[in-house]
Amino acid sequence: MKKRLNIIFNIVIPTIVGYATFFLLFYLFQKLFYEYRWLAIIPFIIVTGFIIKDNMREWKVIRQQG
Repeated sequence: MKKRLNIIFNIVIPTIVGYATFFLLFYLFQKLFYEYRWLAIIPFIIVTGFIIKDNMREWKVIRQQG
């Protein structure tokens, strides 16, 4: 049970928050800079990179715990 809670609180919730942030930024880019909306890929790459790095670290910690 503790392992599931660790996965939910340390991997799932930050991932959801990260992508929610991305979609908010994408929406703003689309409304404010319609011609340059392809620039929204920059926050997507940053969010995706951070989430992958953070999730890999969390998986290592969870595996070591048992």
